[in-house]
This record gives sequence, structure tokens and C-alpha cells, in this order.
Amino acid sequence: MKVEILIYAYLAVCASMIAFNIACFFVFRRKDKKIDTCKTDFTDEIKRCIESNEVDEQHRKYLFKKLRRINNLMAFDKTLEELYPENPEKIRRYIEGLSPVFVYLSLEYLKKNKLQAAYFPYIIKKYRICSGQNISIITDAMLMLVRDPSLYCRENAMQALNVIGDAASVIKALRIIDEYGYYHHSKLISDGLLEFSGDKERLSDMLWREFPNFSEKMQVTVLDYFRFSSGDHSEQILRLLTSENRTDEIAYSCIRYLGKYHYEPAYPYLLDFAEASDEIHWEYAAITATALACYPCKKTEEALKALLHSKNWYVRYNASQSLDCLGFDYTDLIDIFEGDDRYAGEIMRYRLDQKKMKEKETSAV
Repeated sequence: MKVEILIYAYLAVCASMIAFNIACFFVFRRKDKKIDTCKTDFTDEIKRCIESNEVDEQHRKYLFKKLRRINNLMAFDKTLEELYPENPEKIRRYIEGLSPVFVYLSLEYLKKNKLQAAYFPYIIKKYRICSGQNISIITDAMLMLVRDPSLYCRENAMQALNVIGDAASVIKALRIIDEYGYYHHSKLISDGLLEFSGDKERLSDMLWREFPNFSEKMQVTVLDYFRFSSGDHSEQILRLLTSENRTDEIAYSCIRYLGKYHYEPAYPYLLDFAEASDEIHWEYAAITATALACYPCKKTEEALKALLHSKNWYVRYNASQSLDCLGFDYTDLIDIFEGDDRYAGEIMRYRLDQKKMKEKETSAV
């Protein structure tokens, strides 16, 4: 009897799931039809504006009314996707005339639920709407979304602010994320800053001024942005590396920066880190071993060979990698292969054999 009850219960659950899937199918089908109908209307309206080379007041009022609904905004997005490849210049000019519409919509979408609110800055970023225009209503709306616990809202709002290109607003957004303690992956922030469309020099100056007020995590993120953006900050980076109150994580970021951009005044400090690092602070030696590849000379060769004898595998591997990058081969490293340290010879042989295999695979293709 108990088995029969379980079977009936199972059948009831299956029937409910089937009914739910059928209902979802008809709901989504109806929704898709509405979007397709709306797309047709948008296409006609947008083409009319393109032909007249003007986004007139009538069209703006039409969009004011339509785009308040998320489904219509999605249809508008799909319409632009289809029309853009046909005539990108005219669509770009059309988008530039939509700023007043999106000023109004920014107030509307702040009132909606978080998923719908997150879609609005996504559209701003995707079509670079209001790029180069510091419109306070829109930037204030984006800053409100940056305060939201939802990662989607925060990330889309940050991307929109970077597209708009107002350095002061971006700094405010970074402070908000830092002060609220939200989890926001540092790579999302640094990659977003690389997309900043405004005055990059002004942004860099403001980041340096605000730098002492950021938490360590945000400071590392800003340093990552500098590392991937340009080599114009070597002097400030070295000053930060040699300051007494810098933390280990900040030092690691500084060494990585100086390992990407050759800066001769930093070389003696890098050698000191390579020679003075002990087993407890092996990270300094490991990161410095990579950085030294940017400073080819006899002293670098000697320092890297010394690091091959480290007890830490990562230090040895990074040193072997740098020696390889500097063009050393088997004949240049006879002293390592024939030396008493078996581990130094093995890691170097592993690195060079790995390179040889990759070259064979490349030539075979």
C-alpha cells in the first residue's frame, strides 16, 4: 500500500511538471510574439528617423511611452542589433540623439525590480548611449545602482559609468563599492576601468589622489588597472614599493608592474627582493623572478641562476621561465645541468623541453 502511494505521488509530481512546462511554453510563446510585433514597430520608427536624419520630438515621446516596459526595451535592443550592421554610421547618429529619452528612463527603471533595473545600464553600455556626456541625472541613477547588493546591478552600472566617461563619477562608484564592502571581483573592476571612454589621464590622476583612502583590496585592483593600461606610472609605483607602510599585497602588485614596464631605477630594488627573500616570504622571490625577465644583463642572469636553487618550486619555475624568455638554452646553462643541485637542473630541463615540444607542435601545424 505504501508503495502504491509513493507511485501515485510520483505520477502527480510528473503531471504537475508537465503542466507547468506546457504553461511556460504558451506564456513564452505569447511573449515572443509581442516582442516580434514591437520589433516591427520599432524598425519602422527608427528607419523613419534615419531617413530624415533627425530624432524628432514625436519619436522621443513614442520611446518615452514604449521603453518604460522591460519587454519593449528588449525588443528595442534586438531591433538595434539587426539594424546596426546595415548602416552603422546612421544608427550611431540616431543613438546619439537618444540622451533625453534615457534621462527620463533612468528615473523609471530605478523604481523597478533589480533584474529589470540591471538591464537598463546594460543597454547604455552596449550602445554607448550618453558617451562623453556628463548628464547628472543618469550618473546619479548609475551610482544608486552601484549601491545595490545585486552584483548584476553593480557591474552593469559600473560598465555604464565607464562608457559615459566621467572620471569623478567612476571614483565615487569605486568608493561606494569599497565602503559598502560588497563582493565585486577585482578583475571586473580593473577590466571595466580599461574601457573608460573619457579623459584617461584625469582618471589616473584622480585614482592616485584617492589611492590612500582605498582599502588594500581596492588599492591592488587600481594597481592592476595601471599595470594593464600604461607604463606612465613607474615613478609612483617605485615610490609606493619602497614606502615603509606598504603591505605585502601592494608590494607584489608593484613588482608585477615593474616587471612589465622596464624602469631602470627600480632594478636595484628588484635584485634586493630576489636575494633577500627567505622561505617564509617566498612570494617576493617568485614574483621578482618573473619581473627580472624585463631587465636583461649579467646581474640578472646571476640572480636568476641563484633562484634556481631555491627550495620553493614556484621560485625555481619562475626563474627557469625568465631564463628561457631571455634566450638562454642548454649550452648557456651547462653549469646548472652539471651542478650538484639536481632540482635546479630538472626544473630548467623541464622548461626547455616544454618549449621544444611546443615548437615542434607549431611547426607540425
